[in-house]
Amino acid sequence: MPSETYNVGCYLLDRIVELGCTELFGVPGDYNLRFLDDVVANEKLNWVGCCNELNGAYAADGYARCRGIGAVLTTYGVGELSALNALAGAYAEFNPVVHIVGAPSTADVDAQLMKHHTLGEGYFHHFCLMSEQISCATTRLTARNAVIEIDRVLTEIRYQRKPGYIMLPMDVAVFKVDPPVAPMAVRQPELCPESLKAFAAGVDEKLRVAKRPAALVGYLCDRFACNALAQKLVDEAKIPFAHMLLGKGALNEQSESYIGCYFGATCNEYVRKTIEESDACVLIGVKFHDFGTGYFSHKIDSENTIHILPFCARIGLTRFPQVPMALAIEAVFTAAMKYCSAWPKSFMKPPSFDKPKDDKFNGHHFWSEVQAGLTEGDIVVVDQGTSSAASAGLILPKNGTLIVQCLWGSIGYSIPAAFGAQIAKPDRRVVLAVGDGSAQMTVQEWGSFMRFGLHPLIFLVNNDGYVIERVIHGWNAVYNDIGAWNWTALIKALTVKDDPEAVTVQEPGKILPIMERTQKNRDKLVFVEVMLGRHEMPVVSLAWKPMN
Repeated sequence: MPSETYNVGCYLLDRIVELGCTELFGVPGDYNLRFLDDVVANEKLNWVGCCNELNGAYAADGYARCRGIGAVLTTYGVGELSALNALAGAYAEFNPVVHIVGAPSTADVDAQLMKHHTLGEGYFHHFCLMSEQISCATTRLTARNAVIEIDRVLTEIRYQRKPGYIMLPMDVAVFKVDPPVAPMAVRQPELCPESLKAFAAGVDEKLRVAKRPAALVGYLCDRFACNALAQKLVDEAKIPFAHMLLGKGALNEQSESYIGCYFGATCNEYVRKTIEESDACVLIGVKFHDFGTGYFSHKIDSENTIHILPFCARIGLTRFPQVPMALAIEAVFTAAMKYCSAWPKSFMKPPSFDKPKDDKFNGHHFWSEVQAGLTEGDIVVVDQGTSSAASAGLILPKNGTLIVQCLWGSIGYSIPAAFGAQIAKPDRRVVLAVGDGSAQMTVQEWGSFMRFGLHPLIFLVNNDGYVIERVIHGWNAVYNDIGAWNWTALIKALTVKDDPEAVTVQEPGKILPIMERTQKNRDKLVFVEVMLGRHEMPVVSLAWKPMN
């Protein structure tokens, strides 16, 4: 029999915790307030209130990149629609986020009442239909289907590594049910033994005659938790590997096999040739997109590739369905260990930011000092634009993480994503680099860092407007200008209980000491406004394509 207090809301929360999510981000609203009582009563889950729903969903995305899953709670209509931009980004970049929406009661829906936060038509399914396009699974819970549907949607989120949508009506949230009696079943990727056998044979033939093997690693390797297998492959078989920008940090960049970041025509020449001239290039979790390929300037012959994706693989143009990524990597490893003794054993070290020769402070000074100050375990979060471009030139420390949203590319993402990452990993240093234009989008969440006692290192890159947009089009156009803010005063205004350190830097040699000081001494939030020129080009060229 159900207990007196255990209900559908409790069941949903227990299942989320079971998946490894111990924080729930979001904003309260009258349709989710009773459910929030169960949230704060759950001893294994923490409520993390955010400044708005967009930021809450961004934070859940950043959290998911560090913990494997995230969750955000919004209210019906006005709240859930505010979060959709962030959830679309999570969908595009394979970040599993559970979106819970507190909704009007079943009785109100059945009666077609004109409730607030609706379109006034007595129809309550508009918004769920909107979320269907950016969710791997959606559901509107009822008393009858709640337990089954919760498990179904969460199973799909875990399997597909994409967001899912759960509408939780007020009356259903408090409907009494039994607690789960067993863990949710883990859905296994479909496997066709014949397809895997044929793939392994093709890989063996490909690597048997290979003279210049290489590997290119993308973000799906990380999302589907195949990092360790891929690392074993490149390290033990001594295969030179590069990261795509979307996927950078998936493997250890301190490895002797790491050669740098590949992004098409404008990347380091040694990196470009190693990847493009390989006669057996193993693509692990790679998807090619414009910013990550120098606007499709990559020249990788598909006939020379072994392409491993989450649920299938290809050799050249031949597709092998129902081959899970982990088993495909193992097949490549088995073949590689048979033939690797004949392959080159030493590779050029990846290029890094050298000390600039010019004494005038610029972006090169800034990023070279950031590079010099990175330490083991750092989580580097960068926003779209000059900061994301520069991150392609960083060499991450051991166990380092890079969070960059360069496919969806929504500016302002980095601030709440860094907040989510710091909540997920409070013992690691978060280093955030965000431009002034991007920061104006989501600046409120800096206050949340201090509200929750978190102490990241924040670099506000002040280059007086949208510099990347200037590079693309409108070098001096008024639409690429923004309002000038007093940033060091603003960060202090976002808290009444903390005392953040806020400084402005516009000369060489100031960034590295701050990096070194905050490696271990993180007793307060440190905010650094970095003054760069409004027409200063990105320090790493991703072949930004000017528009006529």
